[in-house]
Amino acid sequence: MNTKMITFILLSGFLALAGCIDNIYDTDDTADGNVSGVTVVYLDNSSFHPESVTISEGDTVKWIHNGTAASVIRGTSFQSPTLRKGDSYSFTFNTRGTYTYYLLSHPWTRGGVVIVE
Repeated sequence: MNTKMITFILLSGFLALAGCIDNIYDTDDTADGNVSGVTVVYLDNSSFHPESVTISEGDTVKWIHNGTAASVIRGTSFQSPTLRKGDSYSFTFNTRGTYTYYLLSHPWTRGGVVIVE
């Protein structure tokens, strides 16, 4: 084979594999704070990051699942569908208060807290 063909094959393979690498954090605009009133919480390996958030009344929390095991998030006034890696779930908090939540599918793990001011 000539050098140009080998270079083309190697470059094509590298580019194809580069698209297979996942960033553990979603590149959603809400992650950068670009969407007003939306706070992002990541679910990684059965734990929430950050564990506690403080938001304003009427704001939304968006959970992004980066773990490998299917998970369901349950709070006193909400429950997500089953989330798999890359899925997200959002809930808007319209009443002030403190809301705790946990993984229904993994109840032994540490939960999270949303404080609505």
